[in-house]
Amino acid sequence: MEGERNMRIFVGYASMNGHTKFLADEIAAGARSVTGTEVVQKAVKDTSPSELEAFDAIIWGSSGVFGNPNPEMVQFFVQLGQQWFMRKLEGKFGGVFGTTSTAHGGIENLLRALAAPMHHHGMIVVSPPSLPDEKHALYACPYGIAATIPVEASKDAPINKPREEELDLARHYGQYMATLLKSSK
Repeated sequence: MEGERNMRIFVGYASMNGHTKFLADEIAAGARSVTGTEVVQKAVKDTSPSELEAFDAIIWGSSGVFGNPNPEMVQFFVQLGQQWFMRKLEGKFGGVFGTTSTAHGGIENLLRALAAPMHHHGMIVVSPPSLPDEKHALYACPYGIAATIPVEASKDAPINKPREEELDLARHYGQYMATLLKSSK
């Protein structure tokens, strides 16, 4: 249709050691796989809050610090006051993803903390879809995309990556978000 524009999805991340960016990469790749979707992926430290106003969906993620978003992400949230006051993010789709370094590092709390600002902004928070397979049963989380990635043993060690199952779920989530957004237009 003439004049029809691409759906726009923002994938932002705050990654202390590079682990969270792996999930951002896969979510963005999944969203890009849906025709008519434009994806902008970048670190939140390089993002102006006003940039978010141009997107139809916002997916952000952070590494966890004792079950909470890392300080870089918290600082980004602090800067969103004007968008809240002017209701600039209201009605946009939203989703979250996060990483922790241990199995009991507070990943579910982290994901809920990442979604809380979306609720305050009146966004429509989209949970990952349920998939009827073992991968979903073992690695999925209803609050968002999650991965447990141990910190490297030394500064010289190669960076640890999420499990392939976690990356697959991240790709699927990006694709799901873009498909859902497309069907809502």
